[in-house]
Amino acid sequence: MSAARSTSRRVATFATAAAVFLATAAVAGAFAIGLLGWERYTGFFAPVWDPDGRHVYFLERETRGFVWGAGWSGFSPPANAYVYADSLTLQRLDSETRRIDSLERFEGSPTQGRTTENYRGYIFNHVSARLIPVDGGVEVLAEMSIPRVPTSEQWALKGTWAPAAPCNAQWTEGYGGNTAADESALHHGVELISAPGEEGFPAAVIAVDAGGDVRVFVGGDRYADLYPDGLPVEKLAELSQRERIERSRELRTVNAELIERFEAEGATEVEAHLRAIDEMEERGYFPKRPKLVATRIDEAPADAVVFEIPAEYFRVGLFQDIFAAIAAPGAQVDTGTGTYLAYYDDDLGPRLRKHRESGHDRFAIRTQDRLYLLEVRRFDR
Repeated sequence: MSAARSTSRRVATFATAAAVFLATAAVAGAFAIGLLGWERYTGFFAPVWDPDGRHVYFLERETRGFVWGAGWSGFSPPANAYVYADSLTLQRLDSETRRIDSLERFEGSPTQGRTTENYRGYIFNHVSARLIPVDGGVEVLAEMSIPRVPTSEQWALKGTWAPAAPCNAQWTEGYGGNTAADESALHHGVELISAPGEEGFPAAVIAVDAGGDVRVFVGGDRYADLYPDGLPVEKLAELSQRERIERSRELRTVNAELIERFEAEGATEVEAHLRAIDEMEERGYFPKRPKLVATRIDEAPADAVVFEIPAEYFRVGLFQDIFAAIAAPGAQVDTGTGTYLAYYDDDLGPRLRKHRESGHDRFAIRTQDRLYLLEVRRFDR
């Protein structure tokens, strides 16, 4: 072998070794400064009580993969995340013994084996979930949002698990439904909350009683690391759905009691429901709806537009709120413009509706040679 060839081979070997060294150093440097890393997160979603008040259902997400790039919103482009593995598991916790039973595992996700771009905060994409206990089982809904210019991909996993019938749900592209916390997150005054964690993976399932005392059911070590002094009171208040759930339950209870009472007094089912709504408005449970009041007059005020309504229009069902108001002057009647319709080629209905919907709460109508002033009364609550 000539000396020149031997020298050439040594140079090539050195160049290859140098390139490998530089690449390795670059990767090591990227790891060192956090621009490339293997990341793994576990999160606990959508905790709810079983009807027995002892067991807790929740979804556990486990995700791991490579992340490269800074991904700090407002300071750098998004980071890249390659998801190596991603799964959801339906879990059931015995709140007394703290035993956890894995009921069903849903392997894979819309991002598994795929690279996506995300900012820090949801580096492995945003997941929301909702569980609803039903007839010995639980309805499962999870949604994932994957950024994709100009909007995002929406994926959903949904089904119903029962002891004898796993739901075998699969991720499908599309909107899954409402993932707001189900009312069963609150049982006998104790509310279940997912404590926030890193990258959109809730760190723990906590139970909060009416006095604000907290018990950690799942994820205690990570919860303690993130919240050595406990979850701040203001954060607990922000996360709590207690007020919404309690109000919803109260509304249903009061409404059912009123309907039962009115039916016992002889009202039909429809009448009982309508009277219950009126009564709940009076009690302040609902915003009080506007009312229409008619007054018989001899001459219309200068600021009131007068509309001529033939009696026939009332007979065919038009202007029903006006008809009810002039039938009982001084009484407050429910009002709405839904029956202000055109009659053949007469556009009276649409004109009167436009007049009212443009903010005029005072107008006059003439029918059968009688003149009435109509006023809409609105209420603060």
